[in-house]
Formats: sequence, C-alpha cells, structure tokens
Amino acid sequence: MYENKTDDLILATLVADTYCLSSHWVYDRKELKNLKINWAELGDPSVDWHGEKKLGDFTHYGDQIKILLSYLEQNNATFDVEKYIYYWASEISKIDTYMDGATKETIENLAQKKPVPCGSNAHDMAAVGRAFALLKVSQTKEEFLANTRIFVKATHDNVEVLEATHFFSSLLLAVLDGEDIVQSIESLKNNYSKTVQTYIQSGLDSKDADTQDTLHSFGTHCGVEVGMSGVVHILSKYDNYEEALIANAHCGGDNSSRAMIIGAILIAKGDKSQIPLRWQKHL
Repeated sequence: MYENKTDDLILATLVADTYCLSSHWVYDRKELKNLKINWAELGDPSVDWHGEKKLGDFTHYGDQIKILLSYLEQNNATFDVEKYIYYWASEISKIDTYMDGATKETIENLAQKKPVPCGSNAHDMAAVGRAFALLKVSQTKEEFLANTRIFVKATHDNVEVLEATHFFSSLLLAVLDGEDIVQSIESLKNNYSKTVQTYIQSGLDSKDADTQDTLHSFGTHCGVEVGMSGVVHILSKYDNYEEALIANAHCGGDNSSRAMIIGAILIAKGDKSQIPLRWQKHL
C-alpha cells in the first residue's frame, strides 16, 4: 500500500527530526531568538539533554524510528507488538540517547512482566510521527490504523494520544489519496472527542496568525493538548516542507515531535524533491 511513497515519508520524518536537533527543547523565546545557529541548515544541539549528539544525529525520537526500521528489516516486514516492544527495550538500552518518561516507565512495566501493551500514561506526541513507518507493513488502511494504534499504545497508553494517533494517521491516508490537507482536517475533526476537536479547531482558527506567537500561546511543550494545535496550525498555513519545518523549528520546545508529523504529511501531498538535499547529506 502506497509503496511508491512509503520510503519518502520515512525519509521526511527522519530529516525533520535531525533538522530540529539544534533548537529542540529550547523553550524561552528570547533564548530562541539569540541562538547562534543557521536556521537554514542542520546544527549541533543547543541544550545538554542531547548529550554527545552533533549535527546530523537524531534526537531520541529519530533514534526510535531507526529501531523500528531495524526490527521490520529483521522480521521480514511484519509487525508483532509484543515481539517488537521487547526488541525496542533491548536496543534502546544499547545506544546513547535520552530516555524520556514514556520510555522509562514502559521498560519498567516490561521488567515487571506486565501484559503487552503496557505503555506509560505519557501524554506527549513523540510516538505519533514515528508510527507512520508502519505503512511499510500495512496492506490496508484498516491495518495501518490498527498498527499505528497498537504501536503507540505500547509506549503511550493515553486516551488523547491514541486519538491524536488515529487523527493524524487518518489525515496521512487522506492526503496520500490526493485529498486537500485543510479540507481533510475539517472533515475528520468531528470523529473525535469534544476535547480533541477543540485542539484541532484551535489550529485551524489560527492559520492566518503569526506562527511563533500562535504556538507560544498554545504552549510548545510535549503535551498532546498543545502539540495537536501546533501541528494543525502549521499544516493549515504552510504547504512547503522546508518552509514549514523552519517555521516550526523557530518555535522551539518539542519541535521535533511536531516536525515528524508535519514533514510526513507535506511529503504525502508533494514529493521528496521538497526535502532539501543539503539536509539529507548530513543524515
């Protein structure tokens, strides 16, 4: 399904993640404005949370996409959530990457032999964008939606995060089928809880406003309650991959989790020629 686009979408998420490394988790607007980075290029991280990572490396989100891709390659492109999550736990412990709360809690649950999926109740969107790689092993739209849900639930067993996963996965499918992004957002919105509808509508209503002002008014932290609005705002306002990612990166905070979703959906609409080669070469 969508074999001619799947690798492009994965590339889009990985490039989006590594591009955000230089400004990821910088929250203060004054600090963002004064960062000594070239916003048109990849750069080294600006905060200590990323350890020894440097230009061209991934954040811990991109690292987890690599783990998923490695698992799929070793398992003949099939996805079994229980087999995967134990592989994921083993592999992530071997690499020098940041361990977020969802990762730590899930690993602890696995150590206690809780039934899989035994994900955390973390409310961030980190797993949503990396779930899109499951297009590689999904033969139908229904299977893709089921795969992305169980994948995210394996680390983020949170009702609103699972709604966000279904919404953005459904939006990705609609755009792959040639549907307009904004029209698809509007038509899909009413399938979700009133709370999630509010997050989506806030993004739509703000499409003509300044992006930095808007995302900082929502909040730029990891939570789905602000991340969904931020992603919808950018998808409603921009139609070019590079332009959208630069605008998103300028907002700082958890910009990588937003960028992975934005990047994949914009490349679903367009093609990989929008992904700057100067960013790809450092990957």
